[in-house]
Amino acid sequence: MAKTLSDLPIDGFVAQEVAFSQLFGRLSANAKNIIREVVIEPAVNAEHFPSNNQFCQITILGHSDRVDTAGLSAEQRRAQELDASDKRASNAGVWVFDQITAALTAAGVTPPASVRDAQRFDIFTKPCGAADLVHVVPSSEVQRTRNRRVHFVVSTFAP
Repeated sequence: MAKTLSDLPIDGFVAQEVAFSQLFGRLSANAKNIIREVVIEPAVNAEHFPSNNQFCQITILGHSDRVDTAGLSAEQRRAQELDASDKRASNAGVWVFDQITAALTAAGVTPPASVRDAQRFDIFTKPCGAADLVHVVPSSEVQRTRNRRVHFVVSTFAP
């Protein structure tokens, strides 16, 4: 079985931001190309060329910075952190699917109507809250934006 695994964290969400398209718009041209090459193209190729017998699994982990709002209980803070990370992961998943379907359409292929209808790729999202911080005690807003991220794990394989 041929298999490749790619691991790509993308940080830089500002406070309260969950829309991946907004973050993507601020990224460098190089970072945008890496996302296209590592995340989008493997799924497009798997779906576009079924005779290659290749499949693609995209897992998107959403991450949050710690919520430091005074007056909230620990449970309320964790709930807000989990919610932000869930929204980031889910929003990135929708964005990725939209990019895949746009690329398939541009290639003259009828794209699947939903991820469930895809034959050769899948997108799975998982929120992590603030459980995996890059900076456990951030000392600046820059460090906080590194905690606020999505993490793409892309596996392609052929049986």
